[in-house]
Amino acid sequence: MSKAGRTHSRSSTKMTDPGPLEMDEPRIPRIVDAILRIADMDFDTLLHPSSRRDEIDAIIMGINAMAADLETTYSSLDRRVAERTRLLEAARDQMALLAYTDPLTQLANRSALMEEINKTLVEPGTGPSAPILMLLDLDAFKSINDTYGHALGDKVLCQLAERLRGCVRAEDIVARLGGDEFAILVHAPEHNAVALGRRIVAAMNQDMVIDNIHLSPGASLGIARTTPSHSPDSLVLEADTAMYVAKRSVSEKVVEFEPFMLFERREKAEMLSDLRHSLDGEQFFPAYQAVVRLKDEAIIGAEALVRWNRAGHGLVRPDEFLPAAEEAGMVGKLTEYLLDRVLRDVKRWRAAKLVGEDFKVHLNVTSRGLHDLGFADEVRRVLRQHELPATVLALEITENNLMSGDNLHRYTLMALAKMGVEVFIDDFGTGYSSISYLRQLPVTGAKIDRTLVDDIAVNPKQESFLRAISDLIAACDLECVVEGVETAEQSAKLKAMGFTTVQGFHYAVPLDAAAFEELLRMRRQALA
Repeated sequence: MSKAGRTHSRSSTKMTDPGPLEMDEPRIPRIVDAILRIADMDFDTLLHPSSRRDEIDAIIMGINAMAADLETTYSSLDRRVAERTRLLEAARDQMALLAYTDPLTQLANRSALMEEINKTLVEPGTGPSAPILMLLDLDAFKSINDTYGHALGDKVLCQLAERLRGCVRAEDIVARLGGDEFAILVHAPEHNAVALGRRIVAAMNQDMVIDNIHLSPGASLGIARTTPSHSPDSLVLEADTAMYVAKRSVSEKVVEFEPFMLFERREKAEMLSDLRHSLDGEQFFPAYQAVVRLKDEAIIGAEALVRWNRAGHGLVRPDEFLPAAEEAGMVGKLTEYLLDRVLRDVKRWRAAKLVGEDFKVHLNVTSRGLHDLGFADEVRRVLRQHELPATVLALEITENNLMSGDNLHRYTLMALAKMGVEVFIDDFGTGYSSISYLRQLPVTGAKIDRTLVDDIAVNPKQESFLRAISDLIAACDLECVVEGVETAEQSAKLKAMGFTTVQGFHYAVPLDAAAFEELLRMRRQALA
């Protein structure tokens, strides 16, 4: 019989005639049980073979080997899963840390601060023990950035961050909110809030030396105390409001929030909103104050002063809206608007023969205006648009702004001088008054401040001081205009001292374009 036949014969015999060994074999149930436990991930299963060493024992040995292999495989898999889980958790923790950390200073960021404030407000203290929020803003950081660059500015921020950490306890939160603004959340103040704030500001005011440059950025700080009625946003708003009050103050750089401050802030916000809308209308207009030649009291020029007829409020004083406009970055657009209006008026007066070719209109510009590289080009464009020579225009900038300027200011001044526009130093005599900078800057003249004229008719010392200022201006070969002449006595004294050009209420108050045009017409008729 062939091998195939024998195999088939055995197979037929096993299937049709099982022996008593297979029916009564006790190892079979143990094998089945072991397979089920292995399927349940129990790899500690171990079957012991019999002394028969038959086919069933071979199966038992195979099952034992399979269990060992599976245990090794799954143990390795568990280790890999555990390692991947650990790495993922570490990455998650790192991402969470980055999400709540300022990358430059390694302080907490705004998100971390707001979350911590939210926790604090759940069960806030009351009275002197209530947690407090302090917002701090640097006073001179923009100037540092503009003068020395952002790389050095970043070093300043990092050094100030370390100073802030040193002013508070480890459990307090110190955060950088962005730019040069920082926050400190003090959970359980041990000191008076204002006293703590002053200590922090004093630390910020200490001189620092970075890259061999001595710096003193200064700081202003606002304080708000938590109450059950606060939300995180309202608490930050109150601290921020107090901080801006401190920023405007000359003497007190640490201010605790009071409810009236919020009213003032809303008023300011409404004013800024009205300012933005007014620039597109006709609410702003120039008021002209005559510049007079003392010899014959002829009007040889005028200073254009901005006026705002605010809808629903009437005329608003310049010292009320100009600081807000400058803070909001709107002065540039306002200056462009006035420049167009003023040159339009001058062109009309020249065409009507109300003014001669030597008539000059003075317009105030800010330090930010000179810092704009496009400002000189804008002046050139408007002059060409109205077909006027550059000699009709004189721009005025205060003495202090000139001294705090940088090379961009100098570039703009040189560009203006090259095209023929004159630049006068306004409020001269109240600031630096150095011969060196008068000779270095491309300026045409100076306007002596009104405060130097007040007592000139009765105070000999004031006359001597004014004469010294005049000599300084003359030594630099500059033109001179004296502001604030309000009496005939002052006018006579100035004329006797040799001054030639003045401006003040004694000769004319600021007038709108129509009224000033009438004044010009009357003077022309009187001289005819």
